[in-house]
Amino acid sequence: MKHRLSPFKLSPLACAVMASVISTSAVAQTKDVQKEQVEVIEVRGIRASTEKSLNTKRFADGVVDSITAEDIGKLPDITIADSLQRVPGIQIRRSAGEGSTINVRGMPQVTTLLNGEQFLSAGSITKVQPDFTDIPSSLVGSMNVMKSPTADTLAGGISGTVDLVTRKPFDLEDGFSGAALAEVSSGSYSEESDPKVMVSAGYNGERFAILATVSRDEVNLANYRLGALNDGWAYAPYENDEGADCWFCPRQDMNGDGDFDDAEFTYVNYGVMNRFTERERTGATVSFQAQLSDNWVLSSDFFYTDMDDADRQMGITADNAWGGHWHWQDQHDPVDRGQLSNGHTLYTAQDITLHSPRVVSHSESHTNQRESTNINLELEFKGDGNFSGKARFITAEAERSHTENVAQGYMTNGLAHSLKRNDGSGPTAVNPGGYGPDPIPMRLNFNGKHPTLTVPGQVQGEVFGSNIDRYAIVSTYSENNYDEDASLDILRFDGEYQFDLGHLEKMTFGVRASQRDVTRDQYVLLAPFTNPVGEGSVNVMWKDQGLAAFDTDGSGGTPSASDGDITMGADTPYNFSGLPEGWVKTNNDFGPVNIGDYYFVDPRQLDDPFAFQNSLYPNNIRGGVPGSSYTVEEQTQSVYWRADFSNDFYRANVGFQYIKTELDILQNKVGASICSNCPAEVAQDDGDIVSNRSFNDFLPSINAAFNLQDDLILRTSWGKTMTRLDLKALAGGLTISRARAGDELAQSEGISPDLLIATNATMQGNPDLEPWRAENTDVTLEWYFSPSALVSAAVFNIELESFIESSQWSIPVEDADGVVRRNVTVRGQVNGNGGTMKGAELSYQQAFDFLPGFWSGFGAALNYTYSKSESGKTGFGGEALPLEDNSKESGNAVLWYERDGVQFRLAANYRSKRLHTISTPGGMGDIGVWTEPTTYIDLSASYDLTDNFTIYMSGSNLTEEYESQYAQWKDNRMAQNIYERRLTFGIRGRW
Repeated sequence: MKHRLSPFKLSPLACAVMASVISTSAVAQTKDVQKEQVEVIEVRGIRASTEKSLNTKRFADGVVDSITAEDIGKLPDITIADSLQRVPGIQIRRSAGEGSTINVRGMPQVTTLLNGEQFLSAGSITKVQPDFTDIPSSLVGSMNVMKSPTADTLAGGISGTVDLVTRKPFDLEDGFSGAALAEVSSGSYSEESDPKVMVSAGYNGERFAILATVSRDEVNLANYRLGALNDGWAYAPYENDEGADCWFCPRQDMNGDGDFDDAEFTYVNYGVMNRFTERERTGATVSFQAQLSDNWVLSSDFFYTDMDDADRQMGITADNAWGGHWHWQDQHDPVDRGQLSNGHTLYTAQDITLHSPRVVSHSESHTNQRESTNINLELEFKGDGNFSGKARFITAEAERSHTENVAQGYMTNGLAHSLKRNDGSGPTAVNPGGYGPDPIPMRLNFNGKHPTLTVPGQVQGEVFGSNIDRYAIVSTYSENNYDEDASLDILRFDGEYQFDLGHLEKMTFGVRASQRDVTRDQYVLLAPFTNPVGEGSVNVMWKDQGLAAFDTDGSGGTPSASDGDITMGADTPYNFSGLPEGWVKTNNDFGPVNIGDYYFVDPRQLDDPFAFQNSLYPNNIRGGVPGSSYTVEEQTQSVYWRADFSNDFYRANVGFQYIKTELDILQNKVGASICSNCPAEVAQDDGDIVSNRSFNDFLPSINAAFNLQDDLILRTSWGKTMTRLDLKALAGGLTISRARAGDELAQSEGISPDLLIATNATMQGNPDLEPWRAENTDVTLEWYFSPSALVSAAVFNIELESFIESSQWSIPVEDADGVVRRNVTVRGQVNGNGGTMKGAELSYQQAFDFLPGFWSGFGAALNYTYSKSESGKTGFGGEALPLEDNSKESGNAVLWYERDGVQFRLAANYRSKRLHTISTPGGMGDIGVWTEPTTYIDLSASYDLTDNFTIYMSGSNLTEEYESQYAQWKDNRMAQNIYERRLTFGIRGRW
């Protein structure tokens, strides 16, 4: 899968346009050109940025909210997403406590543009919304959130479009100017000193201008996970189910009511997890503008981001050893949740004792290397007549390398869940020095402010977890690694013709062609082991001492390593006490809870998966995952037309955008497994499946603003929207899970009991998916009762014609011998039947400059959004479920002060509960996993030492807000994410 499907078909034309631009520039340099004198409005301070943002909103062509940086490199909040959350209707999702992605009016199908056009972000190559952690906020001058479609705005957002606007050189003061800042930040848990520097310098001359900005920062973010460690690993086992390989499980009265006819809601594992994210990020922009003549302006922009990050985890986990061990809990004060479909009564509990067959010192590292380059070249014509136009060429590249590496240090010996190996003297525990054979009782309680995990004080005569000789690396693996790269080429032409025909003001029109290519290559690391049942060796991904692959001949013999084939022996070097110096560290930092000191493999040792895995098991190779590897080429051709009308009473625009999308999708046929004890998708690539499809979208739109009074505007809009599909959802392969037929099925179907038969399948990509499509209606009333004041009310309705949802269906699938004998259930994504999102927004902001003296420096901003959604899905009790991640209510409150060089801002952001995900625990059907309401409070303050130097500080998440999750019922909490308070101190200068 190394070939490209086709080159960008418009490249020769694009080259011709670039050549003509360059030659035009050369000729123009010989002319004596007088630059038109334009007044430059400089934005500095909270009041000025508020007035500019309101001015943008007031005279916008549709429903728009705007945020303007107070100065070069100074948005209102630390990150772009954190600033965007102040806009009515925007909700953000957090990564390690920082805003990473956004919803507009409850939906994440939001297109983000860079200076009005598509761009590539390395953190989300396959999507239309970037990962905002990629982009240093210092590079952005303003952000416009467009909630109603207009014909000339690039389509792609269902509920809205965000345009990130960088500063233009011709907007600078004449001559040389610049700005710089240096700051340091620290977290309440991380306690690191994280630096950031930014330098911006520009020159605005008589005929040309240039502006360059460079930003560099490092950050260490602490966040913790307490409780259930995975949202989907849940089950509802029945008390009368007997676990064949679990000696303490059969017919257990889990809730203590004296019978065996109940069921218990439980998760596979629980724990306390220390998580730290380390990021090193560089961003740079260079913009150039030249007045080639009175009528021609040449502009070019270079936008670059580079980020290396590592998400590292250490935690103590207790689990049921994945199979046959579901009856591992005692419920204290259980709650009756009603009957399941089979008549069992379902119980949940917030205080449980975990009889843990496996307790693990878990270490994990996820790393990313992300880099993107976006280049824009633009030639603009403004003639003396009625016509003006623009030609624009954009080219971009992005790449991302992602790794995941895990080391599980057992503290238990494994006998409680029958994990044994043969070391030459007969079956023995996988971790002979570990605690056991009895399960370890651990008390998990969700009833307090934070979940608590209480471990036994003494086990086998010593403090539990205090002896390093009890720990050993029993399992290690590296999976979900991938390399992604993408390219983007765009060529567009826009024209405008001014009219003097009464109400008709102008017509705008344009054509655009683009091509985006995305390639993903996913892999795992495989090591060769001596084949326990035959000659040669087998490749293994989950390198676990409990696997049969570690027993070479069934008799317990322990040959030495040869030819890279490895067998685990009795004298294992992987006890923690025998690991190389620097590999093991102690840790007692689990955020707001304290369970004592434990030993861990230092997650930093896992940052390089090949080096770590080879140090334990030499000769690792990349094992392909064809079901998650693909190539997609997306070509679009579009044309738009728009007419603007106006008089003293109204402004309106009407138009359409027509888009033709062509997709060439290269998937892989997933063949037989290439290793022992691997997930089904780690398989041979049995060839390519190429799908070619196309679809067309006609998107009309109408926007009208009526001047009811000089300061009162009634705004209405209607339009159709669509969003491009996540290419990953289109292109993943079909993965088939197979299992040994067994004697009973072999006898009934006349096949070998050892034949691997198809049992189920997962379709990771569906080439037949249609885009999200919707019809949007907005009505807004805006009262601008002063240059820095606004009261507005809006109602909106989004009718989803189609959207993407998870589903399952049956298809005929071959068994391992190539014969189709039965249909199996396939899980994947399909187009749903539609849904709705409707609501209202209220907003107020004002500078209190009408007050006397000191009080005139204050100002405030308040907004509230109500958005109700329906997804068409129902939960466990038959209740209707909303769209995922939508809070029905959200709001912001900001109090600010600016006077005599002092600035101060206190901001609060509220979100009501939201559906985190839909889970399907075994035995229950769909349930909703919800995130409880949150309120984040942030602070910033500064003082102008002189006209050119300012000292400042900021604090984010001052109250150390955390996010608690519950499964189906509010009093059934299952996990909590802990985020830290961040404080920043810095100095800013300008010249």
